Amino acid sequence: MQDQEPNYRITDAPTSLTDDLGVRYRKYVVSMLVRTACFLCFAFIDHWTRWLFIGGAIFLPYIAVVLANAGRESRGPAPDSFVVAPQVPRPPVQLPAIEAKITSVHSPRDEAR
Repeated sequence: MQDQEPNYRITDAPTSLTDDLGVRYRKYVVSMLVRTACFLCFAFIDHWTRWLFIGGAIFLPYIAVVLANAGRESRGPAPDSFVVAPQVPRPPVQLPAIEAKITSVHSPRDEAR
């Protein structure tokens, strides 16, 4: 048997770069929306919890950047290659013949005459 190039399963392929960037972009935007909400809550809430909101507004940019720059996630080890075995030709399957008898042929015009 001659050497063949390895074949890989498409289900083991990594996520496309476009999809990966889209997911990272959405995570960053959501984090920045939460940060904006923290700033608004800090400005309008006069309670001890306002300090939690300012803490979130200060530390969320760092967390958002780290999450956005985390890079592409790996799904595990590289896929194993496999070799497709040559197909052995099979004889065609013999189907039984179907017999049909036509006893008469009718059409709608025949009844009108």
